[in-house]
Amino acid sequence: MTPHHAVEIALTRPATPGELRLAGRGVPLAANADRTRLMAVQGARSPGGALHGLRRRLDALLPIDVLSTHYPDRHGQVLLNVALGHAADRALRRDALSWDCGPRTCSAGV
Repeated sequence: MTPHHAVEIALTRPATPGELRLAGRGVPLAANADRTRLMAVQGARSPGGALHGLRRRLDALLPIDVLSTHYPDRHGQVLLNVALGHAADRALRRDALSWDCGPRTCSAGV
């Protein structure tokens, strides 16, 4: 049996009723009152897999800003899935090269 993971979806703007209906056909969704935040339950082997799978299923249907796991994992971490444009991705990767980043800390390179 595949485990299921609760995922919170933050939208860039309120979803229209039509967008929610269309997206809800493939994935059961619960929306807050202003339709800017949604909750879904996604089956996957891992929380990261749940975020990735939900992004693939809903990205073309909803104005998704950020996906996050709703509950912390066994290490107390909440995972985020943010889709960046190519320019932002290149800038972050370039800047990361000048930082010495370990598993929990980053410090400016000299």
